[in-house]
Amino acid sequence: MNILITMTADNAEYLEWREREMRKLLISQDLNIVPCSFREEQGFLSSLPLTNPEKHLYERSKRNVLTSGAASCYPFTAYELSDDNGILLGVNKYNNSLVIVDIFNSAVYKNANIAVCGTSGAGKTFLILLMALRMRRKGIQVFMLAPLKGHEFHRACVNTGGEFISISPASKSCINVLEIRKVDKSVEEMLDGPGIERSELAAKIQRLHIFFALLIPDMSYEEKQLLDDALIRTYARKGITHDNASLSDPDNPSVYRQMPVLGDLYDVLKEESDTKRLSNIINRFVHGSASTFNQQTNVNLDNKFTVLDISELSGDLLPIGMFVALDFVWDKAKANRTEEKAIFIDECWQLIGGGSGTFGVGNRLAAEMVLEIFKTIRAYSGSGICATQDLNDFFSLDNGKYGKGIINNCRTKVILNLEDEEAQRVQQVLHLSEAEVMEITHFERGNGLISSNNNNITVEFKASSLERDLITTDRRELLDLLRRMKRPET
Repeated sequence: MNILITMTADNAEYLEWREREMRKLLISQDLNIVPCSFREEQGFLSSLPLTNPEKHLYERSKRNVLTSGAASCYPFTAYELSDDNGILLGVNKYNNSLVIVDIFNSAVYKNANIAVCGTSGAGKTFLILLMALRMRRKGIQVFMLAPLKGHEFHRACVNTGGEFISISPASKSCINVLEIRKVDKSVEEMLDGPGIERSELAAKIQRLHIFFALLIPDMSYEEKQLLDDALIRTYARKGITHDNASLSDPDNPSVYRQMPVLGDLYDVLKEESDTKRLSNIINRFVHGSASTFNQQTNVNLDNKFTVLDISELSGDLLPIGMFVALDFVWDKAKANRTEEKAIFIDECWQLIGGGSGTFGVGNRLAAEMVLEIFKTIRAYSGSGICATQDLNDFFSLDNGKYGKGIINNCRTKVILNLEDEEAQRVQQVLHLSEAEVMEITHFERGNGLISSNNNNITVEFKASSLERDLITTDRRELLDLLRRMKRPET
């Protein structure tokens, strides 16, 4: 194999400059250069598309090449992603083949996790809703957490028979953060036999410490111990101890006892002077503006398409509400590890990064919980799918320890349009070429790069007209939809 480079320019000075720059570039790539000095005519004739290089030049420039290198010179090759039993995402822009992905095929993918990254307006919400709708059609359990713009999920959810749960101070829906949920372990016991007995109360209190660390970032070590004791006493007043048998209702052993609510914990905390500060902070959720959280859980996750909208929460309540919703969903996801399920976390950085305000223990505990989900959800036949628009916030906690950990545990990455700075960070994480980075910064809406199993393909995402009507957020398309909805009335 030999490579002959022909250079042209408008004048001799410019040609010499281009020749010097090309020489520097090739030397930097450890390539040997053999100039065609005094053999310019032969070089020109050899560069013609006649596949007849001049013999002397060929002998001076030829070298052996590996098969992989020779294959890369073939101009009509493109990687295809077309699984047998997956969901259709779109069309390969280079060869027009269908892009069909079956992320639950463990023979092809080490895990079913997906990370979606794109700037605002690049189409992240459109893409994750498209994936969610098509997973639902396959019978896959879908949970969606919407910390921002939850109304964008409502149309698709309601029109497909899904369950839309709004978590906010003004909503009637509530998830009791203190609830110990009964989990059906029949399938697990059938597969593995009786498991190791562990205290359900201890496991619940461990997760509650994350909740209160988010709520009270400046909580001292002494206050944590006092809170732990108060939680144990709160459950004890309801007859619940570390003995799992105490969880069952004496009148109806098939269900759990009525669980305490935040108001019960508030009553315990205000009894002691040392916990007066904690009780004053929790009072907001008992008698204050967020008192809707002080009631028993009145929603369920049995629907195959469930959206938890927490976009009405703002400020310090947003990461708290996101944690409560995620904790609820995670308990449900672990119930049966033979059923396929997917947890979509939109704007994941709100929980593990800059959206949570000043970084503290609560942020780290919450980030560790999200990372644990992405590490272990494969064992429950599940998929964790996160979307973010700001990698700086996503990687901001502990020098990107948690953000990078989540991305590294996603076998499949989808990169939409990014700004130059974000594209450079993605290049470092995914080891993209300069050409791919350039392409990412110029993606039109509806186009993206899928990186999976060390292969990258450029995709134009496709949706049917019905799907587009359900999930579009484009103003012009919404106006057209509105006109079509009004047409029968006129």
